[in-house]
Amino acid sequence: MSAVDAGAETVAAHDLDGVLDDDLAEELREREAERAPESEAEVLFGSFSGPWFQEIAQRKKEGRDAKCIVTAKDGQTGVGKTNFCDFGGYVTDTSQYGFGPSKTTIDPFEFLDFYSHLPEGSAAVMEEGEQFDARRSNSNKNVDAAEKWQMARVREIVAFINLPSPEEIDSRFERLADYWINIQRRGQAKVYKKKIHSTKRKLYYKTLQTIEWPNMDGSASFEHMDAIKNDRIDGNSESSWVRESEVQDRIEQARKEAREAERDKWITSVYRHPSLTGSDVAQLPACDVSRSRVSQIATEGQK
Repeated sequence: MSAVDAGAETVAAHDLDGVLDDDLAEELREREAERAPESEAEVLFGSFSGPWFQEIAQRKKEGRDAKCIVTAKDGQTGVGKTNFCDFGGYVTDTSQYGFGPSKTTIDPFEFLDFYSHLPEGSAAVMEEGEQFDARRSNSNKNVDAAEKWQMARVREIVAFINLPSPEEIDSRFERLADYWINIQRRGQAKVYKKKIHSTKRKLYYKTLQTIEWPNMDGSASFEHMDAIKNDRIDGNSESSWVRESEVQDRIEQARKEAREAERDKWITSVYRHPSLTGSDVAQLPACDVSRSRVSQIATEGQK
């Protein structure tokens, strides 16, 4: 995604997207929604109306999710991205108990886990979405996350990922998003719909509407989002979620340490034999360390 001229009808997608292959282009086209009648949108969203609300209403009617990336014009700070996400959550959450603090997070993998347990019709907010960082787009860790978000299409979740700049999101996440919401100033945002060029298979964005929303500073969920961001800044919060690739790394590391511990016990035991020197032990087929390391391991094992 790139900055957009206020009067532009369409905007080019992020350069990293390039040209899509036929299968991916077709898959993304299938995610595009038509619009529900304005009357149906009014039933769900009351006085908030327009093409975006009609499309969200249609997605809910069809039992489909919606993925929204929220940024600020020119990467500005303090213009209300979190405030909009809070508003979007309250307006688009049509589940039985509605939107609240429990549907917001700053942890990427808690956000992805929302899709497995939030009630149908919920909205969810991911703060500090730059953790899905384009500079790590080739890492296994980020591939895990992108694949999970790609599969997260059920339960009719409307998701908002809040980040400073479109350039800071992994290109795969951009491809999967349905809408780009760019905050122009506090209380006003432009909504763009992601489209696929019919012949060139390239992504671009089409202006849907300009939204104005009320100040959400006093809501419990807004205060919660502010608090978790401040905790992260102060170093008081730490993610309890671990990527699948990290779990495998930890398992392998634990196995390696266990093998080395058994080896060291064996070396210490053999080294005690009065007829064997450190060089003799190092030359044994089962020994995979140098003579000096044998002596070091044996000395440490005898303490």
